[in-house]
Amino acid sequence: GSTNNAISNYNSLQASISKRLTSGVSFNFNYTWSHFLDDQDSSGWGSRTGDQNYQNAFDPSKNYSNSNFDVRNAFKGNRVYELPVGKGRMFLNHNWLLDEAVGGWQVAGTIVLSSGNLFSVYASDGSSYAHAGSLFPNWTGESIVPKGGRTIDHWFNPGAFSRPAPGTFGNVRRNSVYGPGLEVVNLSAGKKFTIREQVKLQIRADASNAFNHPSFGVPNQQLKVN
Repeated sequence: GSTNNAISNYNSLQASISKRLTSGVSFNFNYTWSHFLDDQDSSGWGSRTGDQNYQNAFDPSKNYSNSNFDVRNAFKGNRVYELPVGKGRMFLNHNWLLDEAVGGWQVAGTIVLSSGNLFSVYASDGSSYAHAGSLFPNWTGESIVPKGGRTIDHWFNPGAFSRPAPGTFGNVRRNSVYGPGLEVVNLSAGKKFTIREQVKLQIRADASNAFNHPSFGVPNQQLKVN
């Protein structure tokens, strides 16, 4: 038989602060803490994101755990700052030459800081030992964080997991480990020139990921545990 039923549960705390453009300054910042749980993240294999594996296909409810889309913390924002110089501004507003040189400049940016995506750890090695090809391990009681802290080369402690006894399922749930987070800052600067009253020209420079901060994917999920 088959089932087309699924369950999901999303809860969040959301906070925001914003300022409309006044005195050349505007900003909008948002923070969300959330927890998204479900037992199925998509209706098929065509448009899914992340793993969609069952340890026990005869009991789909045991798949209820953190969703592929569970991002626990997310901070996003944008800001705009218009320099207070030049025509119509507070300073240097009566000199045409200075207005052409330093007037009309605008600096803007966006920021995204978020927790990493969740992923599952698998205890099987592709052998016939696996019940359905996706065997989850057991917890051993050791800390999942490696001694000395996480690094890109050593993201979690393999000793936190052990292979379930033959004929049993592991007690580690789907999507139990968080991957690296996301940190992106984009910046832009531009200047407006007034050609005529209804005609304006803008030059600008944009920098995506201005601080060149790398964003890594999830590490190897397949373990050969004892």
